[in-house]
Amino acid sequence: MFYNYYQYDDYNFDSCVAKGVCSTDPTISSLQEVIVMYIKQLAFYTLKLKKHGVTNKVIRDNILNTLSGLVSNTDYSQEQFKNIIITIYDNLRQSKILYERICKNNNISSDKLEAQLKLHKKFDLTTAIKQGEKEFLRKNKILDTQHRHIYEIMFVLIKNVCINLIQLKSYDKEYDDAYYSLLQLLNMMNYKKTSIEILKKVLAKFTTTNYKLVKLLHNEEKEAFGKQEPTEVSFSTRNGKAILVSGSNLKELEDVLKATNGINIDVYTHGSMILGHTYPKLKQYKQLKGQFGLGVENCLLDFATFPGSILMTKNSLQNIEYLYRGRLFTTDVNVPKGVTQIVNKDFKPLIKSALDAKGFAKGQIRNSLKIGYNDIVIERRVNEIITKINSRDIKHLIIVGILNHTSLQKRYFSRLLKTLPANCHAITLSTYTPSTNTFQINSAYDFMLMYKILEDFNKKIEQRTFDITVFLTKCDKYAISNMLNLKELGVKNIFLSHCSPISINPIITEAFKDIYKVKTISTPKEDLDILTA
Repeated sequence: MFYNYYQYDDYNFDSCVAKGVCSTDPTISSLQEVIVMYIKQLAFYTLKLKKHGVTNKVIRDNILNTLSGLVSNTDYSQEQFKNIIITIYDNLRQSKILYERICKNNNISSDKLEAQLKLHKKFDLTTAIKQGEKEFLRKNKILDTQHRHIYEIMFVLIKNVCINLIQLKSYDKEYDDAYYSLLQLLNMMNYKKTSIEILKKVLAKFTTTNYKLVKLLHNEEKEAFGKQEPTEVSFSTRNGKAILVSGSNLKELEDVLKATNGINIDVYTHGSMILGHTYPKLKQYKQLKGQFGLGVENCLLDFATFPGSILMTKNSLQNIEYLYRGRLFTTDVNVPKGVTQIVNKDFKPLIKSALDAKGFAKGQIRNSLKIGYNDIVIERRVNEIITKINSRDIKHLIIVGILNHTSLQKRYFSRLLKTLPANCHAITLSTYTPSTNTFQINSAYDFMLMYKILEDFNKKIEQRTFDITVFLTKCDKYAISNMLNLKELGVKNIFLSHCSPISINPIITEAFKDIYKVKTISTPKEDLDILTA
């Protein structure tokens, strides 16, 4: 089997690019429209019921699981979509009846919601597909380009918040403000006429709520696994049976490590799960060996060449390829064909699959990577930069983040950093070769460090109009919320790497260019000319 592919450029093995599988089936797209329409109506009645002191945890879980699972191109069957729609429809019907009954019993008038989709007692899949097609055409007719773009951004952020809330719940914590804020955002989509400025203000407020949620989740991870510390992460493999854990749910990585304790199986991480190696409690497990592969953008070859079983933690599934069907497992509520569901932390099927697989016939030695950072060193260096900014010695600040291994990006940023003007300074949260006016931190996929640095700048920089430019090197499901958080923290210019369609829908990229003037990386010279103009 062919494992040594680290010399290739960006996204050569992305399933979108390599096989052209990024387009969503029109039937599935129509069913997604129906789900979203029912959930928007359900948000309306859930908020109305809350005003009367009525809450429902089952409906809450259904909303969060459904929205977080609506990831583009996830290979659900029509039957699975049917079951999802029936569940949400039933929640909607019950909520509507209960709300109207409460209003009647209290002798108050009930608010009416003009439903774009009619409620039917008998569900028919063919009818639902037609309804979805009709809704898609209706939206394109009544919404101009900017409204469609901002609704796309709002919906992606809503899904990010759902994922974060589900992860937070794995630590037995909830954040009601975020849940009801996302319902309010969904409810706003029920109305036809809302100005772009109002929508942007509401979105900004929701972004602030999401930022608090992200920090809360980070604190729970630190409480559960200890304070992150600098760590040398191996990218080598060794002979033996193996399990690969991909995604971002550290709690589920811990569950796998507990389940494999004492069993002769090595556990490797994939993508942003590399952060697990920096937590003291997770490092105690001797079977946690290292990192495998190039990450989500190249998961097609990563998964196909991994000779063991693979766990995708909650809300991490992408398209499922025949190359690794049967070896892929997930803890998601809705599971595509060819994937085995893990229920109630029972990892026996995952472990059996790993033991039945060939495993690594022989190990391969690759360069390791030191990630993590020392808070004291960073604070001292950041304060030095702030002093230079306040004395006008630095006129432009660039932050490059976060870790990415693609060779095209390495060449781009190597040239960018070497050609920085004398009055420019860069903080790079990646492993690129630093220049004299560059401060390098190997932070891996940790966005919280970037947020912390920006918060310090906002508190201590005397020049209120000082320009900060951020280059985002990683495209994943959190890229949208990260860009919104950066804008909220006062970043003027954001340059986004060329993202595979499997990571970010091109429509979303265009929406950010339109609404928030986000730019796509071009050449080092052209981009430097823009940010220093």
